[in-house]
Amino acid sequence: MQVLSINSYQISVNTNLKNTSFCSAKDITLEYVIKNHSKYLPERIKAEIRRLLRTTDKNLPQLFELHNTIYKPLFDAKTLDEVKSAFPEFKEVLDISAIKENRSKAIPLIQKNSSLDIFTLDYLKKLYKPTAQDILVKEYGLTNRNLLLWLNKKLNIEKLSGTYIKLLQMSDEKENSRIAKLSRKALTADSEVQSYRLLRAAEAHRTPEYKEKKRQEMINFYKNNPEKAKRIGLVSQRTWDLCPEIKKAFSEYTKTLSPHIRRILSKKLAGQPLSVDERRITFGYYKGFWEKHEELKSVYRDRRIQAIAELQQNNLNKT
Repeated sequence: MQVLSINSYQISVNTNLKNTSFCSAKDITLEYVIKNHSKYLPERIKAEIRRLLRTTDKNLPQLFELHNTIYKPLFDAKTLDEVKSAFPEFKEVLDISAIKENRSKAIPLIQKNSSLDIFTLDYLKKLYKPTAQDILVKEYGLTNRNLLLWLNKKLNIEKLSGTYIKLLQMSDEKENSRIAKLSRKALTADSEVQSYRLLRAAEAHRTPEYKEKKRQEMINFYKNNPEKAKRIGLVSQRTWDLCPEIKKAFSEYTKTLSPHIRRILSKKLAGQPLSVDERRITFGYYKGFWEKHEELKSVYRDRRIQAIAELQQNNLNKT
């Protein structure tokens, strides 16, 4: 079976949405990973995969198995110094005590739920397990994911890429099955919602001219089908209601942009028509945000699935 792009999230859907296929864990081979996603791999993992592929072609481990073997000394370490001795790439990692006088609200929140003496080691281990960021926020008593990003920067911890974490999950049969189940849930959603999502995904690979043509076609379609347009709008609105941390991240990201880009975004939010160049800039804005916040993609995806399920349930309750 040919493995699709990791960003397709395991789903191959034909134009009438009736057939789906999910790649299994055995398809996420080390050869596939190094060939297609090398840039997302930690250097230590990349080097070991290449060594294994050079020296043997039998009984190669799955990626998640290799990851657990490589980072076992980290998971078993009793002190941060042990970690730095075993992993030179972590030699610049700071203990949180070095920044405990910082005015960030993260420090007092952590102190309420964990000892600062063991925090950095514990946090580093969990990041490389890897533990879901929502769980980390809850365990450490933080208010949002942005505080984790702040910690990574202040403690000099390079987090694993979102794509690499997906590969780890998909190479584990148990986790792969969980992801597939979530994906199938999404595919049971209203067909117009699915068609809309697929169209938007496809648009990302088109020229601005093509996008404009399809955008106008979509506007005309939903103008002539107001009930379908309403369902799409309800799903999108509910999804964003369920994503306060993503909205906050968007707000912080927008503050870093030039006044010119912010003016264009204000025009878009006000419903004013945009030129082709302005639409290209807004596309770059969203693309830049999601590239910077890969870890939020799975949050948005899961919340959208939840929003679709809620809408379906509400419709059932009304009948």
